Amino acid sequence: MRRRQAVGALLTGTLTVIGLMVLFAGQLSSNQSASRRNLELQAHQRAMLVANLVDTVFAAISKPSAATAAAYGAPHVSAAVMNRNRGGNLYVALFDGSGHLLAHSAGVSAQARSELNVHRSAALRLTVAGQPWALGNILPYGAASVINFAVRLSTAAGTRIVLSGIPTAAMSPFLLAELRRIPAARGADHSMLDGNGVIIASTNPTHPPGYRFHTAAQLRVLRHRSGTTAGRYFDQIALPHTTWRLLLSVPAASFFAAVSGQRHWLPWIIFAAFGVFALIALGLGLRAARSAAALTDAHDRLEAAHGELGAAHAALAETNLALERSHEELERRARELQRSNAELEQFASIASHDLQEPLRKVRTFTERIIATEGEHLTERGQIDLRRAGASAERMQQLIEDLLRYSRVATQGRPFSEVDLGPVAAEVLDDLEDVITASGAVIRVGDLPTLAADPLQMRQLLQNLVSNALKFRREGVVPEVDISATADADWIRLTVRDNGIGFEPQYAQRIFRVFERLHGHGAYPGTGIGLALCRRIAERHGGSVQATGTLGEGSAFTVTLQAHRTEAVSDQPSPAASASAPAGPAASPSAPATAGEPDAAHHRRPEESHVRV
Repeated sequence: MRRRQAVGALLTGTLTVIGLMVLFAGQLSSNQSASRRNLELQAHQRAMLVANLVDTVFAAISKPSAATAAAYGAPHVSAAVMNRNRGGNLYVALFDGSGHLLAHSAGVSAQARSELNVHRSAALRLTVAGQPWALGNILPYGAASVINFAVRLSTAAGTRIVLSGIPTAAMSPFLLAELRRIPAARGADHSMLDGNGVIIASTNPTHPPGYRFHTAAQLRVLRHRSGTTAGRYFDQIALPHTTWRLLLSVPAASFFAAVSGQRHWLPWIIFAAFGVFALIALGLGLRAARSAAALTDAHDRLEAAHGELGAAHAALAETNLALERSHEELERRARELQRSNAELEQFASIASHDLQEPLRKVRTFTERIIATEGEHLTERGQIDLRRAGASAERMQQLIEDLLRYSRVATQGRPFSEVDLGPVAAEVLDDLEDVITASGAVIRVGDLPTLAADPLQMRQLLQNLVSNALKFRREGVVPEVDISATADADWIRLTVRDNGIGFEPQYAQRIFRVFERLHGHGAYPGTGIGLALCRRIAERHGGSVQATGTLGEGSAFTVTLQAHRTEAVSDQPSPAASASAPAGPAASPSAPATAGEPDAAHHRRPEESHVRV
């Protein structure tokens, strides 16, 4: 009887071990499959984040102002109106709600005209179908190519569609910058393709813009949303309002490293070892079946193993819970980033359109009243109107300078080798009228080459030189010396003048935004130029220092890293913002505003106050 009980207990133990091993194997396989699916989901969510960001950017751009809608809603829209709204596009065309061409700007060649219909232009076809805006496929345009961007407008004359021909060469860098923000494993590349499988932008240098997917593996990728082919895992999503798709590709071995290779087989090796151990234990149990004590001992060991397996399962559940929480935190941060970017775009849109438009109207109406009703106004009334117009003009300049200030980090260019010699020559050429009018003597020494943002280096030099020319002493010929010293890692660029100078206690305050040492009537400016210089220097990992003597002149020394490859940060630190914020400068193509230095640079000898 006892022997039968022992055999029964042994059989029960055997079945129990087999069941546990099957359960463990199923759970292990399920966990590895879930981990693989989580990796694929994370890649897809990254692609969705970039797609939504691109969609948000173009949705913001597509919102026209009331003045634009009114201009395009006229019964007849002239070519002059179209040319004024052409901007940097190759052409601009206006269609009715059915896609019939009403007017177009210059640049619509015979080749482009043949493409501007609902059969050839995907962007036009999508907006005619009801989309608020749309981006189409790459189309030929002479020796280059163009991408159509169509916006649907509701006007007094009915539905109108404005279609802009954007050069592919202008669109690709923006998209490439967004693709490079996607975190990726080693060997991964991301591409933006149009509806015909033509590359618009790609992080893969062997697939430049214009490259068409044509190989069997590439065409197989285009036919599926995601999967693995030719040793690479890919995932693609369609961008709303476009014919485009975003394609993420990564070596499968790198992407699934956490659940493949040695990490994939190690748990199974442990499982196999456990199975061998169980078989040995059962063998020993069979031998011990002749003795009730030995059978009891074997049963106890089996129970102990079962407890360890339960503990391992609990630990695995805790790990899965921690992974789920980490995933939720990642999603929360992604939503926060999207909200922050949307707010930034909203601020830029309001500042550049909604705030400036009323000021333009104020200036227009004050000038119109002076011109048409000036003879009926008193002298005091005319003075007040002119002062109102001047105040509106100053507010416009202040808004423009604040926009430049906010865009120093967000719209900076990639770092490249910049020769400061030609940059200085271009700055002096822009300031030729000011130099000639003042009779200034400009001396330029040997200037080195460094890794930097080319446009911001030009803004930096132009602000400093323009500042030196502005704050000159009456009756003294302005003299400006531009020099530099360099060692292995650092470059020190100095701009020295013989102007009115400033007192030493203001050496730090003059770099603050809106800090002025003179009234608005003494020197023009908004008080942002020198703040811009400091911010540019800090973005390049450097600093700027000012020294001066009242009535004798001043010197500004900019210290920069010679071999830096990228900006320090896209956002200034709180401490930097509080003590020495920087501001944007305008384009070098407009020296009158780009050279807006800073009225805080110098101080008249007779003034002892600081105006903020």
